[in-house]
Amino acid sequence: MRQTFPLFLFLMLLGALSFAEDRPILIAVSDKASPAVKDAAKSLVKAPLFALLAKVGGASSATPEFVSSESLLPDNAFNTAAYNNLIIVGLRNEDQLLEKCWGNQIGLRDGEIDTLGYGHWKGDFGTVECDRNPFLYSHKVKDNPYTTNVVKISGTSAVGLVEAAKAFNAGLLNGIVPAGKIELVEPSILDRQPDFVASPKTPERLGEMLRCGWTQIREEEYRAYYDLADCRPSRIWRIKYLAPKCFDNVSGKAWVEGLHRMAYGNTVSIVQFDAEADVVKTFDAVAKARNAKTETVAETKCVRFDQPTDEAFDQSYGEVRYFTKGNTLFAVSLPERELVEFIKSF
Repeated sequence: MRQTFPLFLFLMLLGALSFAEDRPILIAVSDKASPAVKDAAKSLVKAPLFALLAKVGGASSATPEFVSSESLLPDNAFNTAAYNNLIIVGLRNEDQLLEKCWGNQIGLRDGEIDTLGYGHWKGDFGTVECDRNPFLYSHKVKDNPYTTNVVKISGTSAVGLVEAAKAFNAGLLNGIVPAGKIELVEPSILDRQPDFVASPKTPERLGEMLRCGWTQIREEEYRAYYDLADCRPSRIWRIKYLAPKCFDNVSGKAWVEGLHRMAYGNTVSIVQFDAEADVVKTFDAVAKARNAKTETVAETKCVRFDQPTDEAFDQSYGEVRYFTKGNTLFAVSLPERELVEFIKSF
């Protein structure tokens, strides 16, 4: 017994380590997809996000594996779908896996897009959306030592999807990309014409955190600044930084620090205005509305407040600091050490 127990313990430990580390990236594309869609999927092999996921421990390798979407649909493929990172490339009417994972952030129909913060448009559009893997976060899985992600690259047409793949390779994590002539079908107060303007450059590394991409901001956030201070931003980007081991649990914190467009943890929002006076007015309005504390960080005036609590977070998951530089307002949810590095980078 003394001889077998250590071996038994070693084998158990080895199995647990293999389970925890075996987290590849699977690029799924339907067997029914057109050559253009399949080529777009192949173009993602060296997407920047893959290497970054591997560096922070969110994937076991930066080199993706290709699978058919159909292979992940049967019940006996559930574990493969749930415990791996999925990059699904396809059109909704051609790919049952994509349809199963679609969610409610972006409304697509044949040749049209209709979604909050953009409006109802007709034409060729590409879409990129990141989220938690819905197979892992389902009633079939009670708990898991790590999070897996899904990236959905799609569009109103194959032409739009190809543009979405290019945007993802350029760092877009969440957004809508036009691929030609577009037309507004019906107006609303939250319309925003989709375009593709890449985010300003920020440091690739802050402390141990790595810049992994950016999210295109929808109209309701532009409107929030306007309603707060009567000043409308000309452009907003939200840049995401990933911390080491940020996907090594399935908590709310892992979601906040993840890739979803509303995952505000460890982000830098760059809010540009046409006039510096509008920046100052908005900065003061934010401070007053949030009852923020004024402080100096790296010789820069900041206002600081806690991230809000709600039914999912009984304690704040971090702090947000606002500061200004020229015609730009910055909203930063990084820890203070990384914030200091970020401020000094200008």
